[in-house]
Amino acid sequence: MLALVAGQGLSQTPLRIYTIAGTLTAITCTLWERFTWKWKIVRYFTGVPLIAGTWRGEIFSSHTLFDGSSLPPIRAALHVSQSASSVTATLFTGESKSVTEHAKLAKDPDGRWRLTWQYVNMPRPGVRERSERHRGACEVYVGSQPGEGLEGSYFTDRRTDGEIHFTEWSPNRYGNAESAFGSDGFIAARPYVGST
Repeated sequence: MLALVAGQGLSQTPLRIYTIAGTLTAITCTLWERFTWKWKIVRYFTGVPLIAGTWRGEIFSSHTLFDGSSLPPIRAALHVSQSASSVTATLFTGESKSVTEHAKLAKDPDGRWRLTWQYVNMPRPGVRERSERHRGACEVYVGSQPGEGLEGSYFTDRRTDGEIHFTEWSPNRYGNAESAFGSDGFIAARPYVGST
């Protein structure tokens, strides 16, 4: 600033250094956000589970049918997208799709990892007379032993709730429950699936 007041020009060297430093910082942050955090050696130190991919399992709902009988288990697929700072969860059943409004992956004081999300459920047009659009929240824990997947519970603004169990995982993305359940590209859940 004093150089400008005195009528002297600014040296280009500091500007170049700042530009290079800023560019390197931006590249480093982008690489971390998208890729570096996933590396097994990095997650060894951070402890963050890699759960991105598609999960396959069942929903057990408290919702009752018109005749008062219990609803049978509902096959469901859950697609999880994950970066270093964000996570989203999209749940598919044969009749609807639930889109994330807010999601969070957090570590509980007991050391377990928990994925929670709030969602809007949009039933297919053909079933809307018996299943209207609604909102809800879900919470699942990430398994830490072989065979454990994502397990937890949910509730909706329709005053229904239930349990969710996802026991199979695939690195692939599926657009609906039918294609996920028709695929043979799933494996049994294992601790911090996707880590290899």
